[in-house]
Order: sequence, then structure tokens, then C-alpha cells
Amino acid sequence: MTLADIKQDKTYLINKINTDDNILRERFVALGICVGTSVRLLERSIDRATIAIMTNNTRIALRVSEAREVSIREIA
Repeated sequence: MTLADIKQDKTYLINKINTDDNILRERFVALGICVGTSVRLLERSIDRATIAIMTNNTRIALRVSEAREVSIREIA
């Protein structure tokens, strides 16, 4: 399961960052998206191309193409 598949009202734990793109990996880390961090979905854009997530008390918007690079598992 990836961040692109995240569902409302559930909490997830980041398992792995699957990208070989070092710039994207560094951006994830700068935003607090790293292994062991919990995330939850806040909202999706109307066209479902963007998601807003909450992690480390920070609201972050990601393109779905970026979200597909982050593996997650449900914890609550």
C-alpha cells in the first residue's frame, strides 16, 4: 500500500521510501516524511491528483505521483 491509497479517518505508518530520485528523497525528509513516521489523510483534490496529509503536526500537500513512492501500513 502506498500514500496514494491512503484512506480518510485512519492512521498509517511509513514503511519505506521507494524512490531512486535523490532530490525527491531529500524533499520527503525535509518535509518529515521518513520511515517510522505516522501519517493521516486530510483531504484529496477534486481531480484526485493531489493529497493533503498530516505528519509531525504539519500539513503537507503531495502529488499522487509522489505519494506512490512511499509505502505505508495501517496502524489505527
